[in-house]
Parts: sequence; C-alpha cells; structure tokens
Amino acid sequence: MLENGDLILRYLERLGVEYVFGVPGGSIEPLYDALARSERRGGIRPITARHECGAAFMAEGYARETGKLGVCCSTAGPGATNLLTGVASAYADGIPMLVISAQTALDKFGQGSLQETSCTSIHTVEMFARCTRYNTLVSHPAQLETKLLQAVSHAMSNQPGPVHLSIPLDVMRHRNADAVDPGLLHAFLHHDVAPNPTSVQALLKELAAASKVTLVLGEGAAEASDMLVALAEARNWLIVTTPRGKGLIDSFHPLYRGVFGFAGHDSATDALKQEHAERVVAIGTALDEVSTCGWDPTTILSDRLIHLSSNPTHLSRSTMARLVILGSPKLLFESVSKILIKGPDLKPMQTMGGDDGLPTNTRFDEADRCFDRTGRIKPQALMNYMSRICPLDTRVLMDTGNSFLWGIHYWHVRRPNSMSPAKSLFNIGLGFASMGWAIGTSVGMAAANREHPVVCFTGDGSYLMVGQELTVALQENLNVLMLVLNDSSLGMVNHGQKLSGGEQIATRIPEVDFTMMGCALGVESYRVETMEQLEDLDFPDIFSRPGPCLLEVIVDADQIPPMGARMKVLTSSIQN
Repeated sequence: MLENGDLILRYLERLGVEYVFGVPGGSIEPLYDALARSERRGGIRPITARHECGAAFMAEGYARETGKLGVCCSTAGPGATNLLTGVASAYADGIPMLVISAQTALDKFGQGSLQETSCTSIHTVEMFARCTRYNTLVSHPAQLETKLLQAVSHAMSNQPGPVHLSIPLDVMRHRNADAVDPGLLHAFLHHDVAPNPTSVQALLKELAAASKVTLVLGEGAAEASDMLVALAEARNWLIVTTPRGKGLIDSFHPLYRGVFGFAGHDSATDALKQEHAERVVAIGTALDEVSTCGWDPTTILSDRLIHLSSNPTHLSRSTMARLVILGSPKLLFESVSKILIKGPDLKPMQTMGGDDGLPTNTRFDEADRCFDRTGRIKPQALMNYMSRICPLDTRVLMDTGNSFLWGIHYWHVRRPNSMSPAKSLFNIGLGFASMGWAIGTSVGMAAANREHPVVCFTGDGSYLMVGQELTVALQENLNVLMLVLNDSSLGMVNHGQKLSGGEQIATRIPEVDFTMMGCALGVESYRVETMEQLEDLDFPDIFSRPGPCLLEVIVDADQIPPMGARMKVLTSSIQN
C-alpha cells in the first residue's frame, strides 16, 4: 500500500523530477516520510532550503534548467506564507512549478490547531489564488490523484506557471493501492499549439512583401530560435531580443542589434524604427513594460507589428498589431522557413567582434567604461571581463537591482555551437523582480545540472535578505560562483531617487564584510577592490571544482546603471 505522499512522488518520477525543494515541519511530515522512502530506493530526494521562499526560487531554477516541473513544499502556517513571494515570481515569469503546502488534519479545522491555515483561519488557499494557474484544497483522499493530474496539466500547458495543492495531514497519510498508471500523464503534458493555416498564409504574404524586417525574440521564441536565426540570415533581417530573450542568440552575431526595452541598447531601438523595419515580428513576448521600453509607440507597438506566441496571454496586448497569430513558433516557422528560405543551403554567419572585443553591431552606453581599470571596479568592466573569461556553457543569473541592469546591457552571451537552441544561458527574474531571486534560483539551477558552472550576480542588499541559501550549495557541493556587488547601498533605488529628483533616503547599508560572512558560512570567499585583483584570481580552478565560491566585489557606487526606460515610466507617473 502507498500513502498519498508516495503516490505524488511516483507521479513526479514519471515526469523526470529529481528533487523536492522545501523545509520540513509537522504538518508536511508525511510527505518527507515518503521522500525518505523514495531516497532509499534511489528516487526523488529532498533538498532543504533555509527559507521556504528560497525553496520556491530553487524549484524555479530547476525548472528553468531542465524544462521539467519544479517542485517545492512547505508545512502549514508560516511555511506556506513564506512560499508566496517565490511562487508569485514564478507566476509572473510563467515557470512550471508544483507547490505543495500542508494543512492540519481535516477534523481539526476551526479548532485552533497550531499553524492552522484552513478556510476558518489564516486562509492560505485564498492567498495563492492570484499567483497560481490552479489552486485547490485536497479535502478528501479520493480527490488527490485527479487534482494532481489537473495541476500538472495547468503547470505544463501553453500558459505555464505554478500550481498549488494544499493537502491536510490526514489526507497525505491516507493509504492507496500501489498501482500508478504512467499512461495517464501523457494527456496532461504540454502539446504544441498548431497555428491556423489562414494565419500562416497571412504571415507569408506580409513577410514576402517586406524587404526590411526586424525580428524580436522573447523568451517564448526559445524553441524556434535556431530557425529564426537561419531565416534572418537568409533574408538579411535584423534581430533584437527582449531582456528575457537575451541569451537565445550569440551577442556577436552580425545581425544582432542588442536588447530592446529595459536596460537595452540604442542600436536595438534603431533597428525597430520604421526606416529600418517595414515589419516588426515579435515572437514569444508579452509586450509588457520591460519588453517595450515603457510602451514606446514608435518601435514595437505600432501597426507594423506582427505578434506570434503559443501563449494567449502574450497576445492580449497586441490591439494595434496588423497580424496576431496564436501557435507554436516552432511549428509556425518550420513551414514558413521552407518557403522564405530559397536557393542552396546557406552557411551560418560567423560571429563578429570589434578590435576592442565588444560586439560590433551593438551600441553600448559608455563603452569606454568596459575597459576602465582605475579606482574601484566599474560594473561595466566587471560584466565585460567576466563574460569573456567564464566557460562557454556557464549559466549566468542577474539578480534584481543594479545587477540585472548592468547584466542586460553589458553581459556578452557566447553560445557554444553544440548547445540546444531552446537553452538560454542568461537568466533574469523580471516579471516580479524579487530581490534575492537569483540566489535561490542559481542553487536550483546548479542542482539540476551539475556538469556546468553557475554564476550569480547579486547586490549587497539582496544578499543580506537571503544569502544564507548559499549554504545549500555548500551542503549539496554545487558549483555556484556568487558575486556580491558591494556598494553599501540599495543601488538601484539610490540612483532612481537621484534621477527622479526624489528625496535621498533609506538606501544606505552599513559596510559589511561579505568575505568574512562567506567564510563564516564555510564557503571559499575572496574580496576584490580593483580589476587587477579580479584578474589575479584563478577562475579556471574555481570553475573546475565542485562547491560554491563567494566573490565580494567592491564596485564604484557612482556609476549610473542604464535605467532610462524605467525612469521614463516612473517620472511620467509622477507628472500625471
């Protein structure tokens, strides 16, 4: 006989899940008992976070790296409420995740149990209602299997995101027959949405007649990125990415013009102007603030727009577009490319870099700062140097704050030829923009794939929030390089206050020695204050051995990150 906890794990095994990230506690103990039995037989095992929000971030990192379902869990009460920010972050970025929270036993609902979170107490199911794709209390043992399948179907659909099962203690303990039907799962997993044939013909007509086209690759273009690059090369079309789409194309590709939107490049903006783009084809992007440069009407958001996505939510903001198509970008461009790519087989274009080592066709703000070796470390120079010396297969994450501003603009993506086109090497959590997101997510990503180094850029403010999750990487012996950009302030807020003319308040952080903090955690740690000290580190050795490493980087706090698009939105709101 299987307990319901074992039943859940057997289904998750069929999905290829390897870990459940969480923090144990009284009401979730039956699931951990099942995890102990699973681990003994070589199945799914738990990874213990230091905080439940960190567990949710880790589950997101696992899902991003593997394409599988990320799984996190918590006990009742504060365990469940601690998950919320991480779950909301996954919801905002469309990450498939199964969230399991515990409840006290059903017969004790309304009796004032310790950590009770039922409908008559602190109602956690209601709390999760607006940040999940599916959200339910399993109120009877017979409901579990059906609701689990419904949850998986929503999490892995063409509108992916987190799903939540709240399971009482006694329901989780309930025993069932041993059988699990693996065939049931196939009907509930992601299936490509075939585009309407009439829409495909309309797209062909639009593109065949246009000589100047710019492709905009969002995160939803991943599955078709190789086809899109080949099509652009055959037709000599320009390519830009959204901030979330950065990482799908090599930064040195001759047709690439950089990132458009939040912390983006002027060269990308130029590529979308009417004189360079009779048609703008946006693939797999939601057209939100960060991917439209604050809803700029002169670039993407015009009647030149053709918007394509498999996610209907993405298409809801395309009211001005001349053509909108719901469907799998991969299926769509498989048929389109056969018609638009004519003649003999074309060789892929070779990547191009200038004499200074920067991508030739991307225009950077203050490009000279990328080579400035004077004084405290310039974040521009840090990003330029680290993107050159990291192994090609490095997964990089940029945390909320100055880190993702510097990273979007100055990090150079170098894609190995052998890499799957659907894999992105550059990761940001822009949907909900949670401080500390990259710390837990980097741990989950490293656990998912132990063969490749993971590099996490975070700020001192973010690290002080959730830096203890680095000890999970230590416990799991994961190759995570954590770079803490130390400017003794909440840097993005500080610069935002200055640029908006606001009061200079509440952004200072005491001078913290993060190197000593890292050593106290048992993590190999270094402090660097100059580019010379940075270059003296033996990075090949750091990347080649297991276990985490912390690098405290004293950065020049006077450097202003590329946040003009964000300030435009904030200041227009103030003026209105």
